[in-house]
Amino acid sequence: MLRSGVGRYPSLAGMDTVDLAWPGGARPGDNGPSIIVRADLGWQSVTGSSPPSHPNLASAGIVETVLSHDEKAFLNLYGETFIMLVRVGHATGELAAMLGATAPRVREGIVPTPISGVMEFETMTYRKDFAAMHDRHAEPNQLARAIDSIPHFALLLRKRVAGDAAYKDRISLGRARNKDIVLRHPSVSKFHGWFEVDEGGFFYFTDADSKNRTRVNGAPLFPRERSALQSGDTIRFGSVEAFLCAPKAFWNAVRASSARR
Repeated sequence: MLRSGVGRYPSLAGMDTVDLAWPGGARPGDNGPSIIVRADLGWQSVTGSSPPSHPNLASAGIVETVLSHDEKAFLNLYGETFIMLVRVGHATGELAAMLGATAPRVREGIVPTPISGVMEFETMTYRKDFAAMHDRHAEPNQLARAIDSIPHFALLLRKRVAGDAAYKDRISLGRARNKDIVLRHPSVSKFHGWFEVDEGGFFYFTDADSKNRTRVNGAPLFPRERSALQSGDTIRFGSVEAFLCAPKAFWNAVRASSARR
């Protein structure tokens, strides 16, 4: 179970004054062209399409989908899952490059089987329920400021076709290249942990007894104990930091950030 507090982007509050520690030593001001070139190349080499259209936010096409779809259409595509934003620091490093090469392309991710049985994920009723559960925790303006200032990689919490096939109900995460979410960083274990979703649409993370542990909103998770998640939670896998947001919050934040550029 989750051991402490509700996190509403706690590490992003006070953006002007907080001391942000990035993997690889990058700083929030390091957002010149060299910061995004490797992520751009990794994304472009897989899809054959143009580079990401946001200077600080790379993805496997989800950012471009936000900019080309209205809110209703976007939620019809991705309204049943969280979006995870991984702080990539130096996008010239292996972390960003591997995310660009392995994250599921738009429409290609596999929805995991719910842990308590099979459920129809494509109904509008379920999408509305998901929004009702998580949008109250969303802070799109704060999220927009974060992606304006810090390079991230955005990915859907879904399995990938070439990922871990051992468990259909788990989205595996780790340093190994066969995981569903590949975080190529020395502080992340080969098999660090996994996400699950239940029939009610609630997401969970379980640490697989990783060497450097997992923290949610600063609280360490006990190994092999399922911990509930919600929109706005900050998760640290070893020293790699990410945070979760509901799709509606993500759509609003990307649109707000793009409108200011």
